[in-house]
Amino acid sequence: MKKIKILLADPRHKTVGAHSYFVPIGIGYIGSNLLKEYKDKIDLKLYVDANEIFDCLDNWKPDVIGVSNYIWNSGLSHQICNYAKKIKPETLTVLGGPEFPAGTGATKIEDNNKDNTYSKCLEYLIKRQSVDYFAYSDGELSFLEVVKEYIENDCSTKKLINKDKPIRGCVSVKKNKKELNVGSYMPRIGMFGSVKTEGRDVIPSPYTTGLLDKFLDGTFSPAFETARGCPFLCTFCDQGLDATKITTFSVERIADEIRYVADKLKNKKGTKSIFMFDSNWGIFEKDVRLSDEILKIMDEYDYPQYIECLTPKSNWDNIIKINDKLKNRVALGLSMQSMNLETLDGIKRRNWTREQYLEFLDKLKQRGKSSISEMIIPLPKETEKSYFEGVKFLMDNGVQTRTYTLMMLVGAELGRDKAKRDYELKSKWRVLPKQFGEYRGEKILEIEQICVGTKTMAYQEYLNCRNYSFIAKLLGHHFLQPVIKLTKKIGIDWFELSLAITKKIKDKNNSGKFKELFEDFCKESHEELFETKEDAIAFYSKDSNYKSLLAGDIGENLMSKYTARGVLVLDDIISTLFEVIRENFKKDLNEENKLILNSAEDWMKNLYLINEIYSDQKSNSKDNEIKMNFDFPEWLSNEMVPLENFRKNVTYKFLVDHKKVDYIKEEIDSMTLVRKDKNRAFARYLERRHSETELFKKEYQKLQ
Repeated sequence: MKKIKILLADPRHKTVGAHSYFVPIGIGYIGSNLLKEYKDKIDLKLYVDANEIFDCLDNWKPDVIGVSNYIWNSGLSHQICNYAKKIKPETLTVLGGPEFPAGTGATKIEDNNKDNTYSKCLEYLIKRQSVDYFAYSDGELSFLEVVKEYIENDCSTKKLINKDKPIRGCVSVKKNKKELNVGSYMPRIGMFGSVKTEGRDVIPSPYTTGLLDKFLDGTFSPAFETARGCPFLCTFCDQGLDATKITTFSVERIADEIRYVADKLKNKKGTKSIFMFDSNWGIFEKDVRLSDEILKIMDEYDYPQYIECLTPKSNWDNIIKINDKLKNRVALGLSMQSMNLETLDGIKRRNWTREQYLEFLDKLKQRGKSSISEMIIPLPKETEKSYFEGVKFLMDNGVQTRTYTLMMLVGAELGRDKAKRDYELKSKWRVLPKQFGEYRGEKILEIEQICVGTKTMAYQEYLNCRNYSFIAKLLGHHFLQPVIKLTKKIGIDWFELSLAITKKIKDKNNSGKFKELFEDFCKESHEELFETKEDAIAFYSKDSNYKSLLAGDIGENLMSKYTARGVLVLDDIISTLFEVIRENFKKDLNEENKLILNSAEDWMKNLYLINEIYSDQKSNSKDNEIKMNFDFPEWLSNEMVPLENFRKNVTYKFLVDHKKVDYIKEEIDSMTLVRKDKNRAFARYLERRHSETELFKKEYQKLQ
């Protein structure tokens, strides 16, 4: 028998940058489970690059394709199926993933008066006639069932489909186009029996079997899944419809995988971090035991140097223990989404108390870690007032906030009809940043539906919150950390300061580059929204608008875009910041503090290389000298010492490292091949390297 050619794709647009650079662990699991059963019967290929996938369809012409289907590649995955059928009509096509009306791991696909799930699944697949099956259960099992049925039907797609036979874990449209073939739900591997003996280890490792070696080149960040499932029911998440039992891999299995990856990457440049894909890594005691094994790997390979994870929503002591064991290299933060108790009840996220949260923050501070918390707007029962109260609580406790707009995921409870009715959710549509491309003459655009209003938060109130969140993110930039430290030290409330700056920027009598930046952000935040998905696609498909997408003029992540561009007007932001402090916090400023502020402002205005990046003129060293009556940089290096100890007359000379400037310029020049505007290319460079503040600092020396 001729081997069956199977293509597994986790498609990613790379037109102006990929959505993800993680190793495609999902299709890796599906592939390794396939090879376990049919190693001698199949020929398997894995791809993520969209162009490589289309080339594979042209040249290899697979018999069966399995394609991951997420919100960021839904249009692309559909087009891949279309093109596969065009090139070879008998190709068997299978989609799988959370971007489906039934959601992830749904135990039933049925109609009811509330959500019409059955009808929506039928409509979804009818619109995608090139899709033969949608795997609604875990892909490792359901895709295996498809291949099994394909083989039993003489490897004939036509014969298989004409039977109208349901396949376990999958759903398809019957020949009459009026009904679904719904295969029985397939419980997750390890759902029954002993997790220790019959858990997820039955799936061969896609790492240690070598299946993912092509992605271990330093470009992709290795991803690991130690457990599958989530015990929580958060309504904004596409895993929240079913509180599923969690099944796990063994500690030994995951440790072997990390060791394998560390060995493969030991002589390669590139990523030094790993990502734990679990929904709640650290929730189990076994995760603590795994950290002991990871530590051994760290000691041997100095890898991983950084571990990213989704912090558990309970058992916070575990993740603290893990961080302590792993040399403080774990990214720790707890995203609260809202601080309003009514909202948390509404989204089924009420599994903590403020006292517990403050205790967690205190433990982070003891370890020299700051925390970042994500907020989501507009969530049910959240008001403009409660949002600002929540932000204040977080800022008062030293937590940086990042505010995101609620995505109306089709597989999440808040994406369903009942929730939309109950909370009067209002939505609009916008293009997903960087998620577009042109393939085989057809433009593919990924469009997302977002919530912009609820029963308790009107559209303008949503915009008010979003506009403020931009100011807060900008002021929290790494470049401004010295100012944040100082204002906190002299007793200025950072939240009240951010409100005062927002008010200053909005003042019609105010002018300047900072105000222009803010107004541009507000304008584009409104203009990027469309009433329907079709309107958005029609707009961006026009040649002129598509060119603007390519150039980055439109369709970018506005928070990132304008935060990066904000650094280009850093001088005006710094001036505004200190001006607002002096105008609004006079009561907090004694004469000593005023002198400190003057020195700090001088220092901040002269510290960064921003202006030198585009100047070929080498300034006179005398011009680079500043005299201060407070040794601000010395205090920054020793903040625990009282401020008054640094009250002295000092002179600093700034020295421009021209090799560093030339390096940055070369990097930017390489980006202008796609982005003609040098300023915009620089802004994108800043966005990409935003945490590497030191790169943009001038050298300096104390003269007296």
